[in-house]
Amino acid sequence: MSIFGKKPEDQSPGSIPSSPTSVAPRKTLRSAPAPADATTGRSYLGAGCELTGEFTGAGSFECSGSFDGTIDISGDVVIGHGGTVKAQIKARRISIDGRLQGDATGTEKVEVGASGHVEGDVRAPAVQFAEGAFFEGNVEMRRPEGADEQGESTSDDDGDREPSAGARKGDAAAQSPAGAAKDAAAPGDSK
Repeated sequence: MSIFGKKPEDQSPGSIPSSPTSVAPRKTLRSAPAPADATTGRSYLGAGCELTGEFTGAGSFECSGSFDGTIDISGDVVIGHGGTVKAQIKARRISIDGRLQGDATGTEKVEVGASGHVEGDVRAPAVQFAEGAFFEGNVEMRRPEGADEQGESTSDDDGDREPSAGARKGDAAAQSPAGAAKDAAAPGDSK
């Protein structure tokens, strides 16, 4: 009896069936074509793995292992809890829950989680540090190049503006007109 209860055709033992159900020849494996939206692809460096060099391209990168070099990609970079990265990173969004020794430049945002440890400068329009994160370096927050400031007033007559630096520090001249007049009096004058 044959597989699935079918009766075998009249064949002599040892003959190869000539029917289309014969075994197909092996095909060579090929890489899948890149997706139309290349930022959806994600590369992983797993725990226990080490990589040294330059990582560039489209898509995102998640590191739970050890990386040493430079990272310049159009997608996101995630440094996991066990990840250790010694690199200059440039990406859309950067999330750090492991260790980074080097600068991180995000075109959208850089986040350092509670278990994150960063020794280097951070640059992005938005930067977030969770309570417990370690950070040693400088932070630079700027709007993305070419960002339009629509909806924001640039005139000095806006009543909702934050007080000047002097007013925040308790400068009487900046807080009231009377204080300004008193400060404007000559130092030798007494009233």
